[in-house]
Amino acid sequence: MIDRVLVGKYVRQSMLLWASCALALFAFAWVRVWVVGMIDMGQFQSVLDLFKDFERFAPIEFSALATHTGRVGMTFDEPIVILCTVIWCVSRGSDVVSGELGRGTLEMVLSQPISRIRLMLSHALVSVIGLALLCLLLWLGIGIGVQLSTVKETLPPQTVTIPWIEVEVPLGGGQPVVETLPMYQRVDVGDFAASVFNLFTFGFFLLGLATMFSSLDRYRWRTIGAVMAIYIVQLVLLGLGKAAEPLNWLQKVTFFSCYKPQPLLALVTDGDRWAPWSLTTSMPDAVMPPLMYPLILLAGGAAFYAVALWRFHTRDLPAPL
Repeated sequence: MIDRVLVGKYVRQSMLLWASCALALFAFAWVRVWVVGMIDMGQFQSVLDLFKDFERFAPIEFSALATHTGRVGMTFDEPIVILCTVIWCVSRGSDVVSGELGRGTLEMVLSQPISRIRLMLSHALVSVIGLALLCLLLWLGIGIGVQLSTVKETLPPQTVTIPWIEVEVPLGGGQPVVETLPMYQRVDVGDFAASVFNLFTFGFFLLGLATMFSSLDRYRWRTIGAVMAIYIVQLVLLGLGKAAEPLNWLQKVTFFSCYKPQPLLALVTDGDRWAPWSLTTSMPDAVMPPLMYPLILLAGGAAFYAVALWRFHTRDLPAPL
């Protein structure tokens, strides 16, 4: 149901954008992990205690950020990671119909023995595989950063216990000991698998949404504007829901509530690596099992693609301007 000629064409068209996003995600993940390793855990805990009142704005409890894994996992909530994902998904999704119509190339493509469904599926194949590779490159950047970085840990001063009287006497002047360790001894890269999958499903949802709006309009700029308007409104609702307790219910009406890379990671660090993939395990402050949230995003993206296929298959295409 796909056309190899069209796939090759779309790959060439999107290669520059994909390479830019891929380089940004890979390099940022690597550098961020390196920076995390430079910060002493004891000092970082002191900083978190100062901002305890702002914990409700964070995607996870500050106690989880006291671990190296939790701090590395914050990579998935960094603005540049979300921005690169949104740029790829919106640009590729908006190009499916309205982009081709705007360039005046859709009529020429469909004049060949190619069905509309094959055209859209070819677009989808390139976009979804590109999104998956971006997520994997982000994971690879984290993995390389973990392997090549070190962490500093401040240990309490060593003591010796005097027999009979059971009195502990500090050694070495009672000064704390700073120990440098390879980061891979404290961080398991495999723990981020569920977070990577959640990022992919978040992008797939946006990709389907942009494709649906592209199938409804003839101007790409209006498609991008509509998708970004929805995105910004949802982001504002999320912020209001976190800022005021009476408005907490607003978080439940945004698709951002299904993007939970940090809570999924917290389940892994609690000792069960398969907990994020469960439909029976409970998750703190959540009404559904952990796997349901990425599945909702996948189902939403698939539904948007189904609407886009139906609309593109049945609509009359306007003449090129």
